[in-house]
Amino acid sequence: MIIVFKPNSPEEKVLEISKIITDLGYEPRIIRGVEHTVIAAVGDEQMHRSLDILRMFPFIENVIPVQKRYKLTSREYHAEDTVVSIGGEKIGGGNFSVIAGPCCVESLEQMRTAAADLKKAGVKVLRGGAYKPRTSPYDFQGLGEEGLEILKQVSTEFSMPFVTELLGVSHAAKLSKMADCIQIGARNCQNYHLLEVVASCGKPVLLKRGMATTVEEWLSAAEYLIVHGCRDVILCERGIRTFEPSTRNTLDLGAVAVAKRETHLPVAVDPSHAAGKLDLVLPLAMASVAAGADAIIVESHPNPVSAASDAAQQIPSAKFADFMSEIVPLAKLMKKKLSETK
Repeated sequence: MIIVFKPNSPEEKVLEISKIITDLGYEPRIIRGVEHTVIAAVGDEQMHRSLDILRMFPFIENVIPVQKRYKLTSREYHAEDTVVSIGGEKIGGGNFSVIAGPCCVESLEQMRTAAADLKKAGVKVLRGGAYKPRTSPYDFQGLGEEGLEILKQVSTEFSMPFVTELLGVSHAAKLSKMADCIQIGARNCQNYHLLEVVASCGKPVLLKRGMATTVEEWLSAAEYLIVHGCRDVILCERGIRTFEPSTRNTLDLGAVAVAKRETHLPVAVDPSHAAGKLDLVLPLAMASVAAGADAIIVESHPNPVSAASDAAQQIPSAKFADFMSEIVPLAKLMKKKLSETK
């Protein structure tokens, strides 16, 4: 349940109610706004005693039952947009960013070329996979720790924070020391043990929606991260599996609109994995911006023909400025703020 205090309620009253909530078997989460202080009482409302009794206190404005499975993720708990920073680049709260880079790290030369092209085009955040989840065990699985070292070196050289995917618990400590943002891929969206572990890493998390995950399940996965201490969560729609074969996945922009309505977390879109084809990436990216996305994460490679994975959907990094010239004006039209190119 959500307990809303009247404006300018004294701090001792907030702490008093927090103790009552604890005594009733809930975990209180306090958020202090400009005018109102709110406490989210985390726990099973059907198993514990009702908090409606708190309405009797004169400094309580309202007690709102939350029927959703996700509570801390919801706008009922946190009405204002959350802004997540990846190495200083702001996402959410009216801020917009383009995250770009190769599907996977293949060599230092490849990543340096991509980073140079992308930074020149105005990209602030780099992406790249050191560890790759592949459907076939015979496909390229990434360079692993070597790829992570390359990402860190290039990130430092070009002053570009980077996002990379975490596949398992065994890599969590290493990634938490090196990555600026940890990506949880579609296959691990509902790997709750992994979500609990990554929440303790102290880094922002980009949570991709599972390929057969409902919006409620997606937001509930984000709830796992927040409950376990990670407040900096970026949701990422990347397309879902349907009967339609004309695209790699079906980009669900309706889910973007729903997530923006239901949650305070920033919402990103991955048009590359939804499209699966280069000529579809730009229109899907533009549609994502128009639907209200706070960021897009796009695959770009210096020479897509030679890419070790996802060659068909990667934008040549030397031509990424053309892509940006279409996206940036649309983002501004949508009243999004973009950081200035340095």
